[in-house]
Amino acid sequence: MRLAAVEWDALLELIWAAPAATLSVALTFSLCIHGVARSNDARRAGRSVPATAYGALAILAALVFAAIVVFGILVITSKD
Repeated sequence: MRLAAVEWDALLELIWAAPAATLSVALTFSLCIHGVARSNDARRAGRSVPATAYGALAILAALVFAAIVVFGILVITSKD
C-alpha cells in the first residue's frame, strides 16, 4: 500500500514563501498606517516637511501593499 507522494520542492517553497508573504503584507500595511497617523500629527502641529515625508511614506507603502496583493491574486489564479 502506497500513500500519497509528497512534492518536496513545493513543500520547501511553501515553507519560505508563506512567511515572506505574511511579513511583507504586514510590514507594508503597518508602514501605511504609521505614515498616515504621523502625517496627520505633523500637519496638526504645523510641521509641513515631516507631514509631507510621512504622507509620501504612506502613499509608497500603500502602492507596495497593493502590488503585493495583486501579485498574490495572480499567483493564486495562475494555472501551471
